[in-house]
Amino acid sequence: MLSGFVTDVGRKLAERWAATLVLPGLLFTTVAAVALTLRQSAWSDVDLLRLRVTALTGAGSGAGPGAGSGSTRTAVLLLGVLAASFAAALVADALGGPYEQALLGSWPRLLSRPAAALTGRRRRIWQERDDACRRAVAQDTEGAAERAARLGALEVLRNQVALTRPECPTWIGDRLRAPAVRIRLEYRLELSDAWPRLWLVLPDSTRQPLAEARQRLDEAMRLGGWAVLYLLLGAVWWPSAVAGAGAALVAWRRGRDRAEEYAELVESAVDVHLQELFERFDEEARPVRASLGPAVTERFRKGAGPRRP
Repeated sequence: MLSGFVTDVGRKLAERWAATLVLPGLLFTTVAAVALTLRQSAWSDVDLLRLRVTALTGAGSGAGPGAGSGSTRTAVLLLGVLAASFAAALVADALGGPYEQALLGSWPRLLSRPAAALTGRRRRIWQERDDACRRAVAQDTEGAAERAARLGALEVLRNQVALTRPECPTWIGDRLRAPAVRIRLEYRLELSDAWPRLWLVLPDSTRQPLAEARQRLDEAMRLGGWAVLYLLLGAVWWPSAVAGAGAALVAWRRGRDRAEEYAELVESAVDVHLQELFERFDEEARPVRASLGPAVTERFRKGAGPRRP
């Protein structure tokens, strides 16, 4: 049974590795080979591409030693393509980090003025719509049903900008920031401090959707890294830039959806399981006896002393 479990886990890891690294890397390596072969001057010359591929693989070299040499050349070429694909996947994964920071609104100091301008614009729009919601609540000229419908429509318009007062130049940045702000206002709790402790008491049925949602968000950001690579390759072969622009648009749209999903799950996990955390750290029901700290520390060390200076 254990060997079957290990085999199943290995198969799933291999499938995910192939889906996230190998296949996109092979596609990019193929496009890069085409781009470096045709370049801008002959961007659609299929005959030239076919000629170069035939010469590279040694096809048609005939029987005998030439055929063996062609087979060896093809095998070496395939190994090189796999190595290049893996290297491209690592670069795309690394570029996914800066792409994520750009979508989160964590821009470099050089772009501080545009970031401040965008944040201010988003804040003004949000404030205007929030004021409209407050005025709708204060008005008594309509019936209860009409006022509720009008207020709901106004709140939808406000929340399309952000759920809380915008502090970032991007929608995704404010959406991922919203759970911490809303939890602070609702429960007077700092999510950054409480989340590691809450995570330890969450059941697997809650952890798994959270981990999967975070993984889908990371995959969307990795797609943005691929988009950057294709855009850079467009300097050599312009159709690659078109593909990169399309991938960037898809990554942005997918990033918004995944950020919405992940932020909603984080806030929901706090709403559902926060009481368990409060009960675990209730000083009246479970008082913390600081005097036991040294004795417990020594017990955990088992006589070996501190592990680090």
